[in-house]
Amino acid sequence: MREEDRRFLLELSRRYRFSFQQMRMLVEQSIDLSLWDQGSLSMLWNDEDGGNLSGKPRTKAIIDAVSQQIDILRKDPTDYSDFTRKPKTTNKATHIETLGDERLLGRCPCPVSGEKTRCCNLLTLDVVQQCAFACSYCSIQSFYHKEEIHFAANLAQRLETLELPEGAWHIGTGQSSDSLMWGNDHGILDALSSFATKHPQIVLELKTKSGRTDWLDNTSFPRNMVASWSLNAPTVIRKEEHLTASLEKRFAAARKAADCGMPIGFHLHPMVHFTGWEEEYRTVVDEITTRFSPEEVVMVSLGTLTFTKEVLKQLRESGRPSRILQMELTETAGKYSYPVETKQQMFSHAYNCFPKSWKTGKGPFFYLCMELPQLWEPVFGYSFPDNASFEAAMRRHYREKVFPRS
Repeated sequence: MREEDRRFLLELSRRYRFSFQQMRMLVEQSIDLSLWDQGSLSMLWNDEDGGNLSGKPRTKAIIDAVSQQIDILRKDPTDYSDFTRKPKTTNKATHIETLGDERLLGRCPCPVSGEKTRCCNLLTLDVVQQCAFACSYCSIQSFYHKEEIHFAANLAQRLETLELPEGAWHIGTGQSSDSLMWGNDHGILDALSSFATKHPQIVLELKTKSGRTDWLDNTSFPRNMVASWSLNAPTVIRKEEHLTASLEKRFAAARKAADCGMPIGFHLHPMVHFTGWEEEYRTVVDEITTRFSPEEVVMVSLGTLTFTKEVLKQLRESGRPSRILQMELTETAGKYSYPVETKQQMFSHAYNCFPKSWKTGKGPFFYLCMELPQLWEPVFGYSFPDNASFEAAMRRHYREKVFPRS
C-alpha cells in the first residue's frame, strides 16, 4: 500500500470506529485504486455523504457512497486507453535442476465439489516450476521460488517409470509453467516426446504464450503431442500479459508447428471485458480462421478470469500495476469471476465469430473452460448432462483429430 494511502486510512480510523470488515474492505479498495491507477480513496471519501446521520449509520453511509463509485468502475468495461503503468519485470532467472522429490503428476485445479462447473478431468504434468512471463492475472510466480526456475532433474528416467492412473488420456504441461517458452532446455521436450511415444493412448498437450519455434527444428514428436496457444486481444497482451509473445508471434509459431505436421489448438482465455473487446476478439478469431483450416485445429476453448480468495489476496499483495481486477467480482462455485450475463455475452460473441465451416465434425472441439453448465446451451446451442459426458465427447473428438482415419 502507498504510504499516503496508509496515512489516510489511519487518520480515518481515528475519526470513525470501523468494524473489522469495514476496515478490511477499505484497505482492499485503497490497494485496488492504486493498482488500477484510478486515483485514491481520499479522492472518493466525502464526509458529507453521511448527511445528518451519526455514529455507525453515518460511517456506513459514507462507506456505501465510496463503494458505489468503485462499483461503477468495476461494472463498466475496463478502459485501458489511459493506463500506461507497467510492473517491474525481468526475464533474468536462475535455472535450477531439482533433486527429483517433487510430484510430477497432478490434476487440473478447476474442479469444485459436485458438478458445479464442467470439468474435462485433465491431468497435469509439472516438469517445470515457475514462469518467466509476468501475466498480471497469474499466480504462478506467487506459488514458487522467486527468480528461480526449477526443472525436474532426471526427467526422462522419471517419466519412464511414471505410473498413470487408470483411464488417463489427456495430460497438460502448462499448469506450473509455460510449456514451450523453454524450448528443449534441459532436454524437456525430448523427455516428453519419449513419454508420449510410450503412451499412445494419451494426448499430451503443450500450452504456451510463447513465440519460440526452434524446438520444432531439433525435436521429433509423435502425433499424440499437441501444441496449443493461449490467445488474447492485443490490448490485453500489451497491458496485462507482460513479457509474453505478441499475438502475431504466437500465430506465426502455431503456423510453423502446423506446417511441421503437429496437431495444434487455441485457447481464447482469459477473455477480458474491456472497452473495444468485441472488435478485438473478432479480429483474433478472424486471424485464426484466415491462417488455419478447421481440420488443422484440435480444440478451441473459451474462458475468462476466475480467482480464488487466496489468489485475489496474492494479486493485491504483489503490488503490480494492473487493471485486471477492475471487474465486477461475482462468487460462483467457490470462485470469483464476471457475472454470468457478462460471460455469456463474451463467449457467445467469440463463438459466433467463427464461420459455420468450423463448427462441423471436421472442425475443432469447442468448449468452455471452468464454466457453469448452464452457459453451454446459450453459447454453443448444445450442452452435456454431466462431466463424464463432456469428457467422453472431448476424448472422442481429440482422438479423431490426432489420429485421423485414412
